[in-house]
Amino acid sequence: MTYSIEDVFLIPLFLQFLALMFLGWRYRRRGYHDLRAPKAHIFRCSQCRHIYIDNRRVPLSKCTKCNTLNEMIRR
Repeated sequence: MTYSIEDVFLIPLFLQFLALMFLGWRYRRRGYHDLRAPKAHIFRCSQCRHIYIDNRRVPLSKCTKCNTLNEMIRR
C-alpha cells in the first residue's frame, strides 16, 4: 500500500482537526462555570486548631466549631 505525499500530510492534519473539534465540543458541553471557580482560603483556629476553608475574601473568619475569629493562613 503506497501513500502519496498529500496523504502523508492530510491524514494527520484531518485527525488533529477532528481532535480539536471534539475537545471544543466537550468544552462547550461542560459549561463555563468551571472557569471562574472561587478560590478557597484556608484558616486555622488559634484555640481549637480546627482547619477550615472559606470562599469569601475576608481578613478574619469565624471558626465553624468554636466561633473564634481567625486570620487566613499564608501560603
